[in-house]
Amino acid sequence: MTRLAVLALALLAGSATAVPTSSLRCRNTTSAWPEALAGRVYDRSWPNFVNATTRWSTHMAPTFYEVFLPETIEDLSIGLSYLSTTDKQWLAMSGGHGYSPTLGAVQNGTLINMRNFQYSYVNDDFTMTIGSGSKFRDMVNTAAASGREVNVGNCPCVGGLGATLGGGLGRLQGLRGLTSDALTAVRMVLWNGTIIEASEESHADLFWGLRGAGQNFGIIAEADFKTWPLTNGGMHYSADMLFDRSNLSTLIETSNALLPLNARLALQHSYFYDVVTSRLMIGLNVIYAGPMEEGQVYSSLFRPHSQLFVEQQIHWTGLNDAALFGGIANGCTPGEPTNQRNIMTRDLHPDHFLELIDSLVEMVQANPTANGSAIMVETFPVQAVDAQPTDYTAFPHRNAFANAIVFHGEYLDAAGDVASNAWASEWRDRWYSPEYSGYDEPHVYQNYANEDEPLSALYGTEPWRQQRLSSLKASYDPHGFFSNWHAIPASADEWA
Repeated sequence: MTRLAVLALALLAGSATAVPTSSLRCRNTTSAWPEALAGRVYDRSWPNFVNATTRWSTHMAPTFYEVFLPETIEDLSIGLSYLSTTDKQWLAMSGGHGYSPTLGAVQNGTLINMRNFQYSYVNDDFTMTIGSGSKFRDMVNTAAASGREVNVGNCPCVGGLGATLGGGLGRLQGLRGLTSDALTAVRMVLWNGTIIEASEESHADLFWGLRGAGQNFGIIAEADFKTWPLTNGGMHYSADMLFDRSNLSTLIETSNALLPLNARLALQHSYFYDVVTSRLMIGLNVIYAGPMEEGQVYSSLFRPHSQLFVEQQIHWTGLNDAALFGGIANGCTPGEPTNQRNIMTRDLHPDHFLELIDSLVEMVQANPTANGSAIMVETFPVQAVDAQPTDYTAFPHRNAFANAIVFHGEYLDAAGDVASNAWASEWRDRWYSPEYSGYDEPHVYQNYANEDEPLSALYGTEPWRQQRLSSLKASYDPHGFFSNWHAIPASADEWA
C-alpha cells in the first residue's frame, strides 16, 4: 500500500542523530548499563519494542537489539558516558523521519529514543522552548496558542529539531528565514556525557555548525527558538488544484514566471503515476500567508488550466494537514520503504522538467511495483533566507534555494526498489548539470540527501567552510560517534 494519498506525498526531513562504532580503545560489550538508568533500557522482549524503534522508512534502515529512553538530560548524559566506553553501535532518534541509507551502517545497535522529550512552551520573552521529541505539529500548535509563529516544514509529523539541524526550509521562510535561523540556544550532550549549552554567547563556533550540519556533533535535548506574531492573525489562503499532462508546460512556465516568489507565497507540486487509472496525477498547492483576495491573485494564474480547483482560508495550525488535498499529512505513515534524492534548482527548465516527468511515467509503467514513486517540488520564497550573509550559519545554500526537487522512490518489492533507485539516481545526476539546475555547482539540501552525493553539495564547496566544519568535527566528535548522518570529515583533506 503506497503512502501517497490521492495526489501527494510528504517530503520528510532527516530527524535522527547517528552514532557509529568508533576507534576508542579499551571498549567492551559486556558491561551492564549504569544502575541510575534502571527501567530506561528495554530489549526485544518488551511489548512496545517495535513501536519504539520503527522509523518512517524501512529502506536500508538501522536495526536495534535494545532501546534506551532517557527521561532527563542527566539520563542522556549518563547513557552517553556509558555507551562511549562500549563497542555498541548507537543512534539517537527524535522524529524518526531521516531516511538516508547512511543510517543503515548501524545494525543490531542501541537506539536512543528521545520521545520523552516531546514538550514545547512559549517563554515570557516569546522565545519557544522545545524538547527533541517534539514534532513540527507541536511547534505550530504551541506557538499559535500564544499568537506566535516560526517557520516549519510541510509535514506535521517530522521531528522539529532533526529538521532544524539540516537547515529547516518551509513556507514562511520568506518572512522568517530558515527554522535554524530562528534558533537561539540548544542544550545538548557530547559523546562523553558532557552537558553544554551552545548559543551565540557560549560555544559560538559549535552553534554556527549546528545550524546546517548539526547531526554531526552530539545529541540535543532541547532548544530555544525566536518567534514572531502570527501573520494575518494566523489565517492563510490555500488552493489545491489538479492538472492534466497537456497543461504541464503552462504550469511550469507560470511557476517560473513568479520567481522570486512574493515573501508570503509558497508553491508545492506533486507528480505521480497511478497504475490503477493509468493516469499521471499532477497536483499543485498554492499557499499565501494573508487574505484570500490577495492569495487569489496568484491562484488565478493557474486556475484556468486546472481540472479541479479547491480553495479555502485556513488557520496556520491546520494548514499542513489540509494542503494538497490532505496528502502531505497522509504521508506520515511509518514503516514503509522509501528512498529519495534531491537537487536544488534556480528554476524548472521546461523541456528538461517535462522529460523528467515522462521518465517517471515510463519507469512506473515498466515496473508497477514502484508505483509509489513520485516527484515533488517545493518552491518557497527566499527573502529572509538570503537576507543573512552566506557565512551566517553552516547552511551553505543561501542564494541557491529557489526550488527543491525531490525524486521519491517507493516500492513493493526488490525489483521496484532497483528500478526506482536507478531512475532517481540517474535524474538527480542529470540535474547536477548547470544546464539543468541553473547553478555552477550542485546544491543538495542535507535533510533530503541520500548517500551518494559529494559532501560538498550538502555542506558547501568553499574551502573555508569545509575547514571550519572539519575543525568542529575534530573538536566535538573526535572519535566519530556522530558519523552516520552525512558525516563531516575530521580532516579538510578528506572532502569530495
